Order: sequence, then C-alpha cells, then structure tokens
Amino acid sequence: MHPFFKVSLVILVFIFLTSCAAQKTVLSKYPIAFDAAVRTLADHMLEQIRDNQHKASWGQTVIVIDPFIDANSAEVIKVSQQIEQIIFEQAQNFNFALSLITPQNLRNAQYVMNGIIEFENYSVNHKAQPEKYYRLSVSVVSLKTGKIIADSKIWILDKNLNYTPVAFYQDSPMYIKDNHTESLITTAKRTVGELADNTYYNFLETKALLVEAETVYEKNDFNNALILFNEVTKRSDGELMRTYAGLYETYLKLEQTQDAEEAFSQLLALSVQKNRRLNFKFLFKVNSVEFIDAPQLRKEYSLWLRLIARYFKKNKSCFHIVGHSSKTGTVAYNDELSYLRAGIFQQRLQADFSNIGQISKVLGKGFRENLVGSGTDDAQDAIDRRVEIVVVDCSQI
Repeated sequence: MHPFFKVSLVILVFIFLTSCAAQKTVLSKYPIAFDAAVRTLADHMLEQIRDNQHKASWGQTVIVIDPFIDANSAEVIKVSQQIEQIIFEQAQNFNFALSLITPQNLRNAQYVMNGIIEFENYSVNHKAQPEKYYRLSVSVVSLKTGKIIADSKIWILDKNLNYTPVAFYQDSPMYIKDNHTESLITTAKRTVGELADNTYYNFLETKALLVEAETVYEKNDFNNALILFNEVTKRSDGELMRTYAGLYETYLKLEQTQDAEEAFSQLLALSVQKNRRLNFKFLFKVNSVEFIDAPQLRKEYSLWLRLIARYFKKNKSCFHIVGHSSKTGTVAYNDELSYLRAGIFQQRLQADFSNIGQISKVLGKGFRENLVGSGTDDAQDAIDRRVEIVVVDCSQI
C-alpha cells in the first residue's frame, strides 16, 4: 500500500474513533435553573451507566427507578415525579429501557436508580455566608454486584419547587421515616465504587411491591391496592409503618372503618417500637390552635386521637407531646404557639383517657428543631409544623 494511503487510513480511523467518543457532561458547582439542572444530572448519570454497560456487555440496558423522596419527610412529592419524567425523556437519547420499579420490572433490570431532594446550606466557598438551595443526589446500583456504578449531585436555583406530596403520602396520617428510608438516603449519597447500603439492597424486592401498591392507590384502584398491601405484610420484611399506613388509607377509601382502625393501631405500635416517636399530620389554622376547617380531615383527626388515647391507655407508656412551628415570627411567639397547640392535642386525648396528664408532658419547641427551616409556610416546610409524641422514661414527666 502506498505510504500516502496508509497515513490517510490512520487519519480516517482516528477521526472515526474520536467522533464516536461521547462528549462528557460537566456538572455545575453553582445552583442552576431546575430544568437545566435535572437534564444535566440525567445526562451525567446516563453517560456513566452507558460506559459501565460497555464494559459489561453490549446488550440492552434496563434500569428501574425507585421513586425519589424528600430527605426530610421521606415522602414522594410532585417535583419528584417531574424529575423522574425528565430523566425518562433524556434516557431516550441513550436507547435505555427505563421504568418505575415493580416486582416484574425489577426482575428484568440490571440497575436501580434512586435519589433524594434536600434543602441544604450552599456557599461557593467556606468564607461566604451560606444560603439554602435544593440539592438533588442520585446514585445507580448494579443489581448484580450491589455496587454504585453511577452517582451525581447538583444544586437547583429555583426556590419554589412543587413540594406537595403525591396522593398516597398526602393521605398518610404520619410522616413515616424508618431505617429503610434512611438506607435509601445513605445509598443516594454514595459514590461510584462503594456498595449500596445493605438494608436498602436487601429490601429492593419488597420495596418494588410497595411502590406498585402505592402506584395502584394513586390510580384510585383501591381494591387492587388492598391486595398488594396485604401481600407486603406476608413478606418477612414487610411489617412496616409504610405498609400499615397504606392499609389504613386504603381501608378508609373503601369505607371499611373497622379494618382501617385496626391498621392504624398497628401503625401506632410499629412507630413506637421502631422510632419511639409518632409524627402526626395535624393541620392547624394559621396562627391558631384550632384544626383547619376541613370536615373530612377533622373526622379523621377524631379517629386518630381516639386510637392514640386507647393505645397509651392500654400500654401505659409515658410520653412528651411536642409542638413545632415553622420559622416565621419571633422566637417567643412560636414557642408559645407550639406549646399551646401541643396542649390542645393533650386536651383532645383526655376525652378518651382521663388520666393522660399523669403520663404525658406538653412541650413547645417553636422552630428550634425545624427539619427544613425555609419559613415559607407551605408544603415545603409542612413537616416543621408537626406535633410529635415522643416516648420517654416516666421520670421525665
């Protein structure tokens, strides 16, 4: 072959190879607009998956998504679904098969993607005054090895993300955060090469069934949701607060009140056993100690209070009733408001347990134990306005 043609061939091969080499997405270290942030993160994640799959095989890449949660409340929120939708859109550019985690989809998948949303302090450098922004943290776990094969984190500039919980979590009587959600949070923050948290990895089959039950509930198919939640209870790791919250909500939708009460009682018992505390979603009027004017909610509140009183009357545990408030107004005002709300809660319990004052103590923490601290008085910081029951030694009453 003529030397000229040899050189030309080498050049052509080089051009071909370099043109095939994918451009690598670079993550911004600064907060950027929501849509751009999520698309950038998605591309960064999907590129890592593609590179890992090239090393493993040339078959189709199948990924399931474990619904993204708010790290404080452990709830799936509306913006979670917006994020997942953008990831689905970006995955089309990679010819990946993406789907929501279900038992069937999990069996066919090679990877599971999980993620969390946090409202965290951000500063460009340690000298600057930190300001709070949303941060999205995502990791991808190989279902074969349990190792993280992709990870990504990005800051979001927008402050008004849709933090409204999806229907299943909106209807839940409690904020449900347990060792399984903590293990998801831990896994989402881990980096390439590390192992997924063992609790998270071993729980995936049951998690897939739970997500399917919640998805069916979201579609108002309560009969099938009931079947699926009951299937979860039969699993060795299915006796969960989330399971019984699902049963309570579903029975209530089906107007099976006695079964709903039984599920709520089991939810109470598990929460005390696992967490030693109960985080209730009692909603108060703004700057008031009265519950909001929502007849259906007030009806549910009466049921909750009656069953809570019955539980502690039977079990004779001592507890603190702790009121919290969001970060608006003065410290003194919020301390008093949260104390009064906790006091109203105790009074309502007293209707079904006259000696409640002997085993309980009222505390008002104001906004000193805020989990979010945005002071927006909306869905974003709803958990900051919670009423907690914290089980304590009776010497602390």
